[in-house]
Amino acid sequence: MIEMNEIFNDSDKRLALWCDNVNDTNDLAGMADYIIQSGIDMISVPPEIVYNIWTYLERVGIKIFTRFVFAPDRKNMDSCIYELAQNIKNICKKGANGVQIFMEMRDFEKFAEKISVVRDDLFFQHDLCVAIDIQDIDVHNWKNIFEKLRNLHAKALVLTLKEDMKNRSDFVGRVYGMLQNWDMDGELHFILNNNFDRMDQVIRLVESEKPELTERLRFFLDY
Repeated sequence: MIEMNEIFNDSDKRLALWCDNVNDTNDLAGMADYIIQSGIDMISVPPEIVYNIWTYLERVGIKIFTRFVFAPDRKNMDSCIYELAQNIKNICKKGANGVQIFMEMRDFEKFAEKISVVRDDLFFQHDLCVAIDIQDIDVHNWKNIFEKLRNLHAKALVLTLKEDMKNRSDFVGRVYGMLQNWDMDGELHFILNNNFDRMDQVIRLVESEKPELTERLRFFLDY
């Protein structure tokens, strides 16, 4: 169940749910019931349970995202992109509304270049979200990132924080730099390992620097 914090209320639309693999049918049914009862309208699940969770949620308007890690063999990028595209195509047929693709910053430009060729067919009526660790992004990267995301018609930029190095991470400064360079129509999602202090910092910065993004802000909390 979600561990709630005073910065959110039970029906806060900024909340989304990050779910791990569930093998037991009763556990899956319980998770689906919790999602419906909580009013959450966006979840992220591993590919293995997309179809099963979709059978519970197909009629209630909850967006189901699944996730893939793009960690290519850089000597055979075309093959890696082809495999990823096939996985995306197959999972969307099983009920996913979209995908979150996690990658390192060094692979982003090549990913954007290669996936753009098949983007319209691959994501027809489905959403593409690109996830990168904010600690890997320097302020001079943002212009290029947003240009590529616009070209891909990305649903959301997803920022993660794999390792919180406290003050050494300059998290606040990095979020501030991102907001100052924000240049896309999509949403802004965060996966912050249920760190409510970091979420509070993001909310304050968005409200101060980019209030128009408030309605497009999402935090994925662990189920």
